[in-house]
Amino acid sequence: MENRDNNNVASIVDSVSSRSTYSTSNSTEEYNDVNITKEDQPAQDSNFEYAASTITNPREHYFQGSALKEYLFIMTAMLTQVLNQSGTTQTLTLFNVLSKSFNSSTQQSSWLMASFPLVSGSFILISGQLGDIYGLKKVLMFGYVMICIWALIAGLSMYAHNSEFFIVCRAFQGFGIAFILPNVMGIVGNIYLPGTQKKNMVISLIGACAPIGATCGTFWSGLIAHYSSNWAWTFYAYSILSFLCLIAVIFCVPSNIPKNTRNIKMDWIGSFIGVVGLILFNFVWNQAPIVGWNQAYCIALLIIGFVFIILFFIYELKFAQYPLIPKAIFHNHRLLLILTAVFLGWGSFSNWMFYYVNILLNLRHYSTLWTGGTYFVFFIFGFSAALIVGFTIKRINPSILLFFSMCAFTTGSAMLSVVPVHQNFFRMTFGMMIILSFGMDFSFPSSSIVLSDELPRANQGMAGSLVNTMINYGMSLFLGFGTTVEAEVRKKHPDDVLLGYRAALYFSTGLAGLGICVAAVYMIEHLLFARLKTNTDKDNGENNNFGMLEADKNEISN
Repeated sequence: MENRDNNNVASIVDSVSSRSTYSTSNSTEEYNDVNITKEDQPAQDSNFEYAASTITNPREHYFQGSALKEYLFIMTAMLTQVLNQSGTTQTLTLFNVLSKSFNSSTQQSSWLMASFPLVSGSFILISGQLGDIYGLKKVLMFGYVMICIWALIAGLSMYAHNSEFFIVCRAFQGFGIAFILPNVMGIVGNIYLPGTQKKNMVISLIGACAPIGATCGTFWSGLIAHYSSNWAWTFYAYSILSFLCLIAVIFCVPSNIPKNTRNIKMDWIGSFIGVVGLILFNFVWNQAPIVGWNQAYCIALLIIGFVFIILFFIYELKFAQYPLIPKAIFHNHRLLLILTAVFLGWGSFSNWMFYYVNILLNLRHYSTLWTGGTYFVFFIFGFSAALIVGFTIKRINPSILLFFSMCAFTTGSAMLSVVPVHQNFFRMTFGMMIILSFGMDFSFPSSSIVLSDELPRANQGMAGSLVNTMINYGMSLFLGFGTTVEAEVRKKHPDDVLLGYRAALYFSTGLAGLGICVAAVYMIEHLLFARLKTNTDKDNGENNNFGMLEADKNEISN
């Protein structure tokens, strides 16, 4: 009797603690609601062996029990997001300054912003798998070396007096940042247990640094441009900060993070096809508004890029032995809905950032310092929004947070599209920046936490890559869409600058509105699924208890 009780209790504990269920009818295995087909089974088997030995005390294992070492690591991880966002925004307030310095057309200003996220969004796709295979810390350090070098060269390009060379330097800055943020997120995903409050808070703190980075990028460049004609110090300072972060990574990031626990190999063929397709497709959408869509090379490259992207998905789904994108992602449409919503929302936000700065500089005639200083709203309210996610994501379904973030992106673009040019900043402009703070800092932490928890620990670098690919690539691609809309309107109304800006913002509003629809589908389905799962678990628990009681009765009667 006593042995039977112990066995029953042990079986219940095992069934509750286990996160995998196996179904013989469809030969699929579910891991955190992600369906894994038989093709993925060998990799998953080794993953479960690794998950069985999960470290239950991360501080003791990775930081030798030192709270100080752990806090230093968290601060280092937060700085990566600061560098990512400040790198994106550091040219915003310099649009007119750089155009004057290089004696270039103001139409090229979109490239000053788009080149950075274009390359980072394209190469982030492969950087996560590189980190999973060769070591997350090593790839992270490589990324810091790259941005140190190319930020310095970007500053020195001031003496080259060539805008194309400067844009190339910005692109290589983006190449460096592509190897940083996803691998930091992968390290966090490996160190901290899925679903824990500490992991949620660390990811939320990293997300909170997005508005801080955006503020630092715009304010620092605006400050330098306002008081000095030597704008190069914007990039020298960025290079110095990157070097200090590299030193911090060497000493503060643990070196015993597991690597290549599934013995996979790099998908070089898929990497080549995917990166070429993404770069060509994005390049055309940002170049055509400047040179015109009647240029033959634009149409040719657009077709080639599109074909390469289609070939990439076919190769990954049908032929790749170790795909860049886990097949589990394609088999779980809820994760696809999350990534699509993030893609659309941040694409809309990039248009808002670009045209917001143009309105302030060219129509309201703010100084570069005051334009950069207005980002303080993001600094304050964005940090608060990210902390809200960290504290509430275990109580509030992440699908709800994602939905409200899309609503914030839509509202921000809609308000900027109708804001009076000469209205006081502390009326509509101040309000929409508060709203947009919640768009940024509800979407990034919530989507990152969900994907990190859903994917196996061996794929944490890849999990970080997916979210950041959607954010960075969407920002660059849809900025090209927005400037195309502006260019077409300006052809008919060449003297009405505001009308062109507003047309692009109408597009941005519609883009974020589509994000609302996608997020709403995910939210409704996820809430229904969660309720059904709760009822099923409750029924299973009652059946298990009933089974134990019947067994005991039979034992007594015998």
